[in-house]
Amino acid sequence: MMDDNQQSRELESGEVLAKEKSVSRREFLKIAGVAGAAVGMGAGLGGLVAACGGAEETTTTTAGPTTTAGPTTTTTVAPTTTVSAGPETGREIKVGVVSPVTGIYAVFAISDKWSLGILDKTTKGTMLLGDGKNHPVKWVLRDTQSDINRASQVASDFILNDKVDLMIVGGGPDTGMPVADQCEALGTPLVATNVPWQAWVFGRGKTPDVVEKWVYGDLFGIEQATACVVKTFDQLTTNKKVGLFYGNTVDSQAWLTPGVGIKDTLEGAGYTTTLPSLFNQGTEDFTDLISAYKKAGCELLMGSNPGKDFPNFWRQCLQQNFHPKGVLEVVGLASYEDQVALGDAALGIFTGFTWHKSWPYSDLITGMTNAQLADDYEATLNSPWNIFITGHARFEWAFDVLKRTKDLDSKDSIVEAIKATKTTLTNGPIDMTEPVSITGKHVTANIYKQPWGFGQIEKGTKYKFNIPLVAQVDAPEVKVDRTAQPMVYS
Repeated sequence: MMDDNQQSRELESGEVLAKEKSVSRREFLKIAGVAGAAVGMGAGLGGLVAACGGAEETTTTTAGPTTTAGPTTTTTVAPTTTVSAGPETGREIKVGVVSPVTGIYAVFAISDKWSLGILDKTTKGTMLLGDGKNHPVKWVLRDTQSDINRASQVASDFILNDKVDLMIVGGGPDTGMPVADQCEALGTPLVATNVPWQAWVFGRGKTPDVVEKWVYGDLFGIEQATACVVKTFDQLTTNKKVGLFYGNTVDSQAWLTPGVGIKDTLEGAGYTTTLPSLFNQGTEDFTDLISAYKKAGCELLMGSNPGKDFPNFWRQCLQQNFHPKGVLEVVGLASYEDQVALGDAALGIFTGFTWHKSWPYSDLITGMTNAQLADDYEATLNSPWNIFITGHARFEWAFDVLKRTKDLDSKDSIVEAIKATKTTLTNGPIDMTEPVSITGKHVTANIYKQPWGFGQIEKGTKYKFNIPLVAQVDAPEVKVDRTAQPMVYS
């Protein structure tokens, strides 16, 4: 969809201070109850620190002729409604897209340029917005380099220098949290996806009863992920002994928070857990951990580890004849590229989803179903569909909000359109008008929960691997593709 002339780079600098916030474990457990800490589909829950200025990559796309004279390349979007006389033309609208294009969390951004290409291809020029005018819309994608400080800086630059009307973000807590803090402090509307809601609230020093004016999320929770783990493991006939494989990271601490984390959830469901120690990222020899799992008789294995630690660990498990009946790794094998790198050893492993091609939803931008979007992704990028298409939801949410905003010169009007959201995105239903309930889906005034699921890696036909859905929570309309199967070893 996009050629090389549709991308540009710019160097920008600035300095932003982001205030560090924290919440005690006692306060966390008292408030969160069954909810808990942040699940590790992305980044840590560390507090924010001072951000330093420096060079950053800016990636944009264009609809129509590419412009090279200015510091950014514009993406303009076309009318979605045909009118004979043509509506009045309004001013240009700017949307800032904050994303970890490079760095350890870059996997969360792999579908962003494809999403921008969909906007280009579908809308061509301008958008007919809620004020009845055709507006050129510029979508600007900027890279956080997977750095929490840079994410804060990028957000501040968008607000103070570019004067964006709306911001969108995704890609884990280290991307979402600093952007949320800047938007709330500087008065800019924000919609976010694919961040644990507990990180969004507690990691920023908030509580669920705090009502924020500017920042809103279609997020997920640890309570969903842990419930789905139990649903997955319950399908297997095992001794219910689970080895927990976690690195010495902030995310692991969140997963293991007493009372609400994966350990207590599994034990509450009748499982026994073994956690010998937290390994250091980059560990080369996992023999001690493997020996502990074997000694405990673990027939199940569970972890959530970004980077290359899990593939290295799993190869050593096979070499040392540790053959659990069920293996679940939330992050380490989430991308197709990671699965291919591990090869046939990836077969049978479970991995997590906040988007799936079989989910019965449709795109608000194109009208395509999730299955059709997956086909388009494969045709456009010559690569198999990816679970990180989940990031597309923030683009369609922003698209929907702008179409309903009555006064584009009023940020309050944009916020009102966000708060009135009642639709279905490609990652599930969202109803910001639903009554707020910590035990429901509209968990806070600013956050709605999306569904969660697990799939199991199997041999594919068109591509090397396929991942059918085997379990889901919070989406009764979603049907699983098949039941979970035990691991098979040669």
